[in-house]
Amino acid sequence: MKFEKDDWVRSARVGAKGSFVGQVKEVLDGDEYVVRDDDCKRWLRKGSELTRANPKADNDNERADQRARMQHWRL
Repeated sequence: MKFEKDDWVRSARVGAKGSFVGQVKEVLDGDEYVVRDDDCKRWLRKGSELTRANPKADNDNERADQRARMQHWRL
C-alpha cells in the first residue's frame, strides 16, 4: 500500500516502540516513510509496517467514546 505525505497511519509494533498513530512527514525512495508520533518524534517505517488510520482527532474521540461505554457498563 502506498501512502502520501500528511496521510494518517497506524504503525505496527516495532522493537521497543509499540503501535501508534502518526502522520507521514516524508516519503523516501523505495517503500519507506518518516512518520511523526504524538510526542513529535520521527520514526522510519516500511510500508509493510503501516496501515491507514483516521486522523488523530477521530482516534481520540473514538477512545473517549470507548471510555464512556465502559463507564456505562460499570454503573
